[in-house]
Amino acid sequence: LQWLIGCELLSDGSVRGSYRKGYDGRDFISFELGSGRFVAADSAAEITRRRWEQEVIMAEGFT
Repeated sequence: LQWLIGCELLSDGSVRGSYRKGYDGRDFISFELGSGRFVAADSAAEITRRRWEQEVIMAEGFT
């Protein structure tokens, strides 16, 4: 399991955050801060995406 959590300072002075999880070197799921939604990288991650989006506390933790 790999986690990538970070932020980037954009040229206009705004900040963009990122959160991604992967396994075996492949993307699994990420969180899009702008839309407040999880994005599944494949059909296996779709199960996790649905569960996490139903758990409001999970999504609120990223905003």
